[in-house]
Amino acid sequence: MNDYGHIDDETPSFAISLYEEYRNMGIGTALMRDMLEFLKNKGYKRTSLSVQKVNYVVRMYQKVGFEVIDENEEEYIMVCQL
Repeated sequence: MNDYGHIDDETPSFAISLYEEYRNMGIGTALMRDMLEFLKNKGYKRTSLSVQKVNYVVRMYQKVGFEVIDENEEEYIMVCQL
């Protein structure tokens, strides 16, 4: 998918979202960890995403291994090495 989080054709990018009533329960972190493990087991070396700078979830992405590699006025591009 050639979205804003797309960095190259070998790196899958993805998005995750939870209904508000399920946030802050650890579900998003568990989903991210499972997805990162799935991608690693499929042979991918890294994955990417984009996130708005003001979104509280940036901290969770960093906690599971994502690092900011680029940004614009409103969003970060983040990559996680698998």
